[in-house]
Amino acid sequence: MGRVLKVSVIVPVYNPGAGIDDCIDSLLGQTLPPEEYEVIFVDDGSTDDTPARLDALAAEHPHVRVEHIPNSGWPGRPRNLGIELARGEYVYFVDNDDWLGKDALRRLHGRAVRDDADIVIGKVVGEGKFVARSVFKRDRSGVTLEWAPLVRLLTPHKLFRKALLDAHGIRFPEGRRRLEDHVFTMHAYFHAERISVLAGYPCYHWVLREKDVNASFTDFDPAGYYGNVREVLDLVDEHMEPGPLRDRVRSHWYRGKMLGRVGGRNFLEREPGYRRELYEEIRRLALERYGEEVEAYIPFNARVRSRLLRDGRYDALHALAAVEAGLRTQASLIELEPDDDGVSVAVEARLAGDDGPLAFTRRDGRLAWAPPAPLAAMLPPETLDAGEDLGRPYADVLISSHRDGTEYLLRTETEMRLEPVRDADGPVTPVLTARARLEPRVAIAKAKLRRGEWSVNVTASAAGFAPPVTQVQSGRWPLRTPVVVTVTGEGQILPPRLRGEVARRFPRVARAFRRAKAGSAA
Repeated sequence: MGRVLKVSVIVPVYNPGAGIDDCIDSLLGQTLPPEEYEVIFVDDGSTDDTPARLDALAAEHPHVRVEHIPNSGWPGRPRNLGIELARGEYVYFVDNDDWLGKDALRRLHGRAVRDDADIVIGKVVGEGKFVARSVFKRDRSGVTLEWAPLVRLLTPHKLFRKALLDAHGIRFPEGRRRLEDHVFTMHAYFHAERISVLAGYPCYHWVLREKDVNASFTDFDPAGYYGNVREVLDLVDEHMEPGPLRDRVRSHWYRGKMLGRVGGRNFLEREPGYRRELYEEIRRLALERYGEEVEAYIPFNARVRSRLLRDGRYDALHALAAVEAGLRTQASLIELEPDDDGVSVAVEARLAGDDGPLAFTRRDGRLAWAPPAPLAAMLPPETLDAGEDLGRPYADVLISSHRDGTEYLLRTETEMRLEPVRDADGPVTPVLTARARLEPRVAIAKAKLRRGEWSVNVTASAAGFAPPVTQVQSGRWPLRTPVVVTVTGEGQILPPRLRGEVARRFPRVARAFRRAKAGSAA
């Protein structure tokens, strides 16, 4: 039997072309010594030049191994074979078009040893991909399913103790199966004694490729997909006792995979016949596996969707989706103070649509949503009760690289006030003030922030309504400009030159101001 290594990295591969370059470079460039880890590429019947390239790589690097198999059509079989081949104490799954931070394996294994953890969830950074930001606000040890964010990122890009997987027969479902990563990860969660979160270093860079963009709008077989959702729910029911905790865990799929697909812009852009088919399949599953108790674990806007879905109000659900899709965040810079260590930022965010701001009326100490008139006529009055505090509203400040879309969440403090829409006795709208610090080495946990331009963005939510991330703007219309900071090669942050940006974007306005200023001086 060979020597036990610290980590076995398992990479399923299928026709990646040049998209695998960053992955390979990052795996070979790890700070963990090569004799302490191995990289197992499982080629799933590639038809490009990848098989020969991987074989040459393995011949050159003793810690690289390659296994070729007939095409299985899905990552489950390659990953399972990788587990069988692995000689490491821990296994770590990487997709062939993603890449790792240079110090990822060393830090992940170090955290696992320090905490005696069965699973370590290393920080995932989305490069054009959405990542559940609440998972990585700080390092954590001894995490269990009592911690709600644990189920918000169920991709397999985590460090798993191999003995855990073997002892409980934890493997990926094979074949063309949706949510195979959810089945695998949840199964591991149920049997792990200790789970840790390593938020202090960007370990995994999850890259958006053109195929991912296309796939997000591709029609899938609703019956097959929601059959796979049932399998995940069966696994949860098998391992958890009935009660509030199980209800809350199960609400994750209700909110994201079910209600999330019958609302918003993506729902509206589906072909009408398919949209109806999707709705019918989701409603069938909702009535079969969920009761009204699930609404205690979802935000206000999702509760409205849920009520309409369960009551069979397709037209009202469609109208609600149109209103939600039209919401935008208006984010304005109210403070930007550079100092020797970085930049302090304060932003004011408001949510508004084509019909005006997101509005609520006060009723007996509670807030009731005041939707646009056409939708209001379609909603039962009892669905409009939004509670007392709009469900933990927030506004988070992020920075996004102009080069590759890499996004980092800054530590942000949020305050909310309710401001009259028109007059003191009428509807009110939430106004969120977000304050954050941008320091290069703090923002990305002591990793080097890439040089170049970075947009300052905001993601905001109130009562569960959460429009897409938007760029923070400075100035007044029509001279409003996006706030962009520059990071130098030395890691310094240069605050935006707002006047220069105005002049660049609006040269005629700038010339007019200069002429007016010159005339005044004369």
